[in-house]
Amino acid sequence: MNKFLLVWTIIFIIIGGGVLLYGMSFNPIAWANGLVTFTEPNDEPIPWGLLVIGYMFFGVIGTGVSTYNSLYEVFNKNHAEKNPFKSISLRNEWIALAVLIPGWIMVFASTFKPGEAIYIYTSFRDTSRIAWNGVLYALVGIGIILEILALIGEKRKEYRDPISRLLVWLSTKSVLVFIVGYAVLVELILDANLGSVFGYLSTWVYEFGPFMSMLFVILSFYSGIAMLSFMTPLYNRFRKVKEDRNRLSVNVVYKTLGRDGVLATIAVGFSLLWWLWLTATNQQTSPWAELMISGPYSVVFLIGGIVIGVIIPLILYGLTYKKGSGHMLVASSIFTLLGMFSIISLADIIPQSITWYYSISPISPTNSNWIYELRSTFNHGPLWTFLSFNISFYDLVFFIGSVLLFLGIYTLGVLLLPLEEDEEAKHLIFK
Repeated sequence: MNKFLLVWTIIFIIIGGGVLLYGMSFNPIAWANGLVTFTEPNDEPIPWGLLVIGYMFFGVIGTGVSTYNSLYEVFNKNHAEKNPFKSISLRNEWIALAVLIPGWIMVFASTFKPGEAIYIYTSFRDTSRIAWNGVLYALVGIGIILEILALIGEKRKEYRDPISRLLVWLSTKSVLVFIVGYAVLVELILDANLGSVFGYLSTWVYEFGPFMSMLFVILSFYSGIAMLSFMTPLYNRFRKVKEDRNRLSVNVVYKTLGRDGVLATIAVGFSLLWWLWLTATNQQTSPWAELMISGPYSVVFLIGGIVIGVIIPLILYGLTYKKGSGHMLVASSIFTLLGMFSIISLADIIPQSITWYYSISPISPTNSNWIYELRSTFNHGPLWTFLSFNISFYDLVFFIGSVLLFLGIYTLGVLLLPLEEDEEAKHLIFK
């Protein structure tokens, strides 16, 4: 067992868990009973803060890694030698699960009474997009775990114990295709649901909601490729992976990620421009466009989203596709993930940044806005007011704790599971 990795795992799980315990006000029992209420985020002008950004960010990355990896797996099932990720499919699925976990934690924490978040499941309300997030995170987690078990089953075909037989059955072609199909379906639904939360919140134009769902589906591939582009070269360097004539070279894997990264980045770039044009050319949504073009979030959109998230990754992914460089792939992934965080932040903050005056006027006739638009015109006043965004202390605590816990969970899998094609099962039931 790698002692350095063991120490890394213990430290990050303990530190991450400790920070989360601190976020519970050092009282897990009261937290579990719903007696600890995080009032700070509710007092902010924009109540859905860093935790909501966090569970969208990590959730979309997790689904993206799994969906991208699964599609290569299922479409090359009869020709495994053509799958550039065949030797690391299990590792990729474990990355997806590890990234999903902090997102799931933030779903519960963002309710401000985390102990009562269990009511998402026990008293499910099908008209709530947030409630669907809680359920879909669980369904996605189940799908990824089943894929992990099925991929481990491929290594257990020579064993005859009951657990091995079950795992081998999961790895049979028909069952694996069903598992992958289920996993991809619920992952795409989760991405679309995350987008719809803000799509229907951000404007009165109904067509905007479906667009946000499609944006988040595209972002899942964009961020999933970026996460694999970051982890794969680093993992190969850590394990000192050597070329093997019997499988695709490391450079081919890098070039594949570079090519697919270019395609995903182009799709995201087009989506961002379409988002801007859609909002800017509609009277009811133009204030949101102003926030992104010339307002307080113009730097986040133009520099974070466009330059860092689209232009630089396009150049670096293109060079990676040409040269197969691992260093360039890691650099492109870092810029992409920074751009991804900027885009997700905008999707969360922008819809909440404007309060319309006539929506809270006490003399407003039902479904009538013209009186207040006319009054604002005569008074030379704006129709809306801008709300500032602040990061709550508890948001920051839970975000940091969840990220540290993710790092520990990932390395725990590296220690316990056979994440490489040539690795034998190691510990526990997989020994």
